[in-house]
Amino acid sequence: MMYKVLIVDDEPMIREGLRTIVDWGAEGYEIVDTASNGKEGLEKFGRLEPDLTIVDIRMPGMTGLDLIERVRKTNSTAHFLILSGYAEFDYAKRAIVSGVSGYLLKPVDEEELLDELRRVRELLQRERDALSARFEQEASLPKAQLVEELLFEEDADDAHKNKLAEALGLPAPAYRIALLDAHGGADTESRQHAVFRQRLKEVFEERGGSVLFSAGSHIGMLLVRQSHVECGDTLRAQLADAASGLEFHAACGLVVDSLTAIGESFRDAERLLHARFFFENGSVIDRSAYEALFDGPQAPADGEAAEDGPQLGDKLYYALDIRSRDAVDKVLAELELAAVGRRMDEAAVRGEYSRTLSLAIGKLSSGGSAAAEQAQHYHSLLLSDVNQAQSYNELKQRVHARLGELVDRFGGANKDTVLKQMIDFIRRNYSENLKLELLAEMFGYNSGYLGKLFKNYTGEYFNAFVDKVRVDKAKELLAQGLKVHQVASRVGYSNADYFHSKFRKYVGTSPSAYRSEAHGEQQSGER
Repeated sequence: MMYKVLIVDDEPMIREGLRTIVDWGAEGYEIVDTASNGKEGLEKFGRLEPDLTIVDIRMPGMTGLDLIERVRKTNSTAHFLILSGYAEFDYAKRAIVSGVSGYLLKPVDEEELLDELRRVRELLQRERDALSARFEQEASLPKAQLVEELLFEEDADDAHKNKLAEALGLPAPAYRIALLDAHGGADTESRQHAVFRQRLKEVFEERGGSVLFSAGSHIGMLLVRQSHVECGDTLRAQLADAASGLEFHAACGLVVDSLTAIGESFRDAERLLHARFFFENGSVIDRSAYEALFDGPQAPADGEAAEDGPQLGDKLYYALDIRSRDAVDKVLAELELAAVGRRMDEAAVRGEYSRTLSLAIGKLSSGGSAAAEQAQHYHSLLLSDVNQAQSYNELKQRVHARLGELVDRFGGANKDTVLKQMIDFIRRNYSENLKLELLAEMFGYNSGYLGKLFKNYTGEYFNAFVDKVRVDKAKELLAQGLKVHQVASRVGYSNADYFHSKFRKYVGTSPSAYRSEAHGEQQSGER
C-alpha cells in the first residue's frame, strides 16, 4: 500500500522538480496532488488526507507554518516535511517545535530527501502496525468493553469510534441507551443485583441482541432490537419479569441512527434518570413520560425569584399553629408545585422538604407548652418519613398523614370558631408580619368577608386589633426597662418611628415617657 504525498510550494519549478527528483513509487509513496499556496494546500489536505505533506515554509498569504498550525487544530498525527532557504533556518527550527517530522534546505538534495522519506516511512509503518494491532485487539474484546470505550473514552476521535463500532458488529436502523437503577433490601441487594443482571443478560443480550455494560452504579444496556428501542410495553414487561421483586427504574435516552452517536443517547438517559424519584417503581422513563410530568416551563430556583410574603416554612408554621388541616394541605400543595416546577432531583426534593418542615416545627417547638413538646417529638418522625420514602408519592403521603396526626394532637378538631383561632393566633404571633390576607387564605375565606366577621366579633378592625395586642406587650417590656428600639423589634415593628406613633395613639404618651414613668413607679414600690 502506497503512502499519499501532497506537495505545497508557490514555485512551479520546485513542485515539478520534487516530482522527478526521486522514484516515489520505489520508496513506497504516491504523489496525489500539488498546491501552489497555503490556502489551496489546506483545502486539498482536508479532501485528500495525505500521509505526508511537503510544504514550503515561506509563501505569500498563508505561510507553510500557518497551514501546519491550522491542520494541527483537528489533526495531531499528520506528518510534514518543510522546505526552507538557508536564511530561514532558525524559522524552520521553530516550525519543528510545532510538530513537523523534519526539514529540507533548498535547493533540495536527492540523498537528503531520500533519507527523510525513508525515516518518515518507518514512522508511518510503525503507526499503521500499531493501529492494526489495536484494531485486532479491540475486535476480540467483549462487546460490553467496546460499548464502554465508545461512551467513556474521552480522547477517541471519529476514526477510532468508527473502528469500535465496526468491531461491535451490530448493524441496525436505530440504537438506544437504557440505564437501570435497581435497589432492594440492604441484606439481599447484592445477591438480587447479581440475579437481575443474569436475567437481563439472558433476555436482552443472549436472545435480544442488546449489550449490557457498567455505568457507574447503574446497569447500562445498548438496545438494538426494534421492540426494545421503542421503550414501550414489551421492554417494561421484560424488565419487570427480570427484576422479580427487585425495585427498579429505567430511563431510555433518545434514539440515534449510528453506534458512534450512542453517547448522546447515554447523556439523555442520565438526565432522565435524575427524575426517577417522581416515578413509581418499575417505571420506564422516556422523554415523553418526562415531559408529561414536567409539563410547564421550568421554574426559577429560590435565589432567582422574588418571594411575596412568608416562605413555605413560615406558612406551614402558621397553618399548624392555627390547627387547620386545610391550611396545611394548601402549603403542602405549594411545596409540591415548587418541587415539580423546579424539576428537582431526589436529593433536592428531600432537602427542600426537610428544610421546610424543620423551620415550621422548630418555631412550634420554641415554647414550653405541651404542644411544643409534641412538635419536637414529631420533628424526628417527619424527617425520618422524608428520608425513608422510596418515591415522591410515598414521601407526600407520609408527610401529609404525619402532619394530620400532629394537628389532631394539637386539638384541631375541637377548636372553637375560626375567629377564636384567629385571636389565639395573633396573641401567640404578634411579633410576626401578620396580614389578614394570609390568614384568610389559610382558613379558606375571602379576606374582605373574614375582615367583616372579625370586626363584628371583636369590635376592632384586624390591623387595629394586632396593633393593640402589640402595644399591650410593649407596655410590659418597657416596664421591665428594655430600650425603645429593642421593644419595637420584639413586638413586630421594624421601624421605631412607626412604633412610636402607634404607641402614642393607643397609650397617649411616648414609649420613652411610659418607660420612665413605669420604671420610676416600680422603683418607688420597691422602696
